[in-house]
Amino acid sequence: MAQLQVTIIAAKNLTKKDTFSENDPFVEVYLDNKQLKKRTKTEQNSKFPHWNETFVFNHLTGQDTLHVHIYDEDQIKDEKIGSVIIDLHQLYELGHINRWYELTGKAGSTSSEGQIHLILDFERLKI
Repeated sequence: MAQLQVTIIAAKNLTKKDTFSENDPFVEVYLDNKQLKKRTKTEQNSKFPHWNETFVFNHLTGQDTLHVHIYDEDQIKDEKIGSVIIDLHQLYELGHINRWYELTGKAGSTSSEGQIHLILDFERLKI
């Protein structure tokens, strides 16, 4: 059994999605199976949001990818700002990663939609 701890620190340089106001960003994270989606609070009117929120995922068997998506919260429909898909194999070896990740828009796109700062910790639990 193992545990993954994801700390969402902040984001910067987020692409503006609203015409008449700043973004109201929040982050959604989940593993491959999408069973446990976690969500930060919404940061109102911010291009440089700070969340500093930690989420824990247990029972990681077969879960090799972390999906991180930032959305702009809107009354009618939330709009995706950007995403990063993280292969967890390096984390499983290192145990700890603290870094900024580049956010991309649509699949296959190489243009930056901003950056997100994540701290990832992995621990094998003794039974």
